[in-house]
Amino acid sequence: MANKAQEILIPGEGVFRTVFLNVGQGDSTLLIIPDGTGHKYVLTDSHQDDKKGSIDIIKLLEDLLEGQKRKLDIYINTHPHKDHLGKVKEMYENKKIGIKQVWHSGHKPGGDHKDAYKDLEYVMEKVGKENVFQLKGSREDNKLDDKEVKLGDISFNILAPADYVTDEIEDEKPEDRYHRIHEQCGVIRFKYGKKEKQILLTGDADYDAWTKHITDYHKDRLPAHVLSAVHHGSNTFFWKGDPKDEDPYTEHLDKIDPKLIVVSAPARKDSPHGHPDKEAMGLYEDKVGKDNLKHLGDKPKCIIVDIDSEGNIDIQEDYELIKEYPSGDDNKDEDKENGGQSASVIYSSKKQPSKPWLNG
Repeated sequence: MANKAQEILIPGEGVFRTVFLNVGQGDSTLLIIPDGTGHKYVLTDSHQDDKKGSIDIIKLLEDLLEGQKRKLDIYINTHPHKDHLGKVKEMYENKKIGIKQVWHSGHKPGGDHKDAYKDLEYVMEKVGKENVFQLKGSREDNKLDDKEVKLGDISFNILAPADYVTDEIEDEKPEDRYHRIHEQCGVIRFKYGKKEKQILLTGDADYDAWTKHITDYHKDRLPAHVLSAVHHGSNTFFWKGDPKDEDPYTEHLDKIDPKLIVVSAPARKDSPHGHPDKEAMGLYEDKVGKDNLKHLGDKPKCIIVDIDSEGNIDIQEDYELIKEYPSGDDNKDEDKENGGQSASVIYSSKKQPSKPWLNG
């Protein structure tokens, strides 16, 4: 008998499902990828914000993989900051989960992120060099470390970090190293369907990453129907300095041209960094409209995106995962405002063909 994670998360045959998990002040996206008659399971970044309340990622993955006699196929880390790298060692050592393969940005952090990075190093050593791949920007599809790597039945583009900036910066000052990590953050576009749809995951890639290395070089690979907002809705996507002193950079957003934007951040009052930023959210809303800007911390929820083999796309809001797998006590009754509704369809190219961009 299927448990709640399997009931909600496992899609039908041939469906590519992306689940933006509410993990509080952090980031984690689960990709369930069609692979013949089955699926591969890929987790991009991980975190568990016990103080603010979020998904218990370990319990969720334990249930998801229960009875399947398999491990998490791939763990992808866009950059080794602790709010994108939580629980990685615990996942690997958990007999119900495990990790087969690791993709990473190649950056070595300093300061209070070192311990989390040591856990990633531990996992990379355990899975073996043949199962570790470094993210490097390429104009070619399905390329990692200059090798072709297939990911089930979907394709992907590595847009960042650029190979020439993945250098050793261990001797730089901690504050400089911190910012360079965001410049070297992994950015990956996943795509699927005859009438192709794309999901763009951006980690914390900052202004320098987009203006110096990504937008012009990858302009033909930027369009995406679904965009994960950079750095938890921070203004570093649009500004290098103080927004009061300069106009926002928006060329990258125009070239991405998303129809849905997902912001992984708690409610602003619960964020130690003031995420998401009001000015940035205003620019996102101008681009896609209020209904298609989804902040995971607003009425706490997860967002589920399905793309089928024809390229039809369905979007759902889910409130039940947080109720079933809370990391702490804060999330237990979050669905009250939603009338007990577990999931509601926002839009569907199959059910609502009147939205022409969905099949474009």
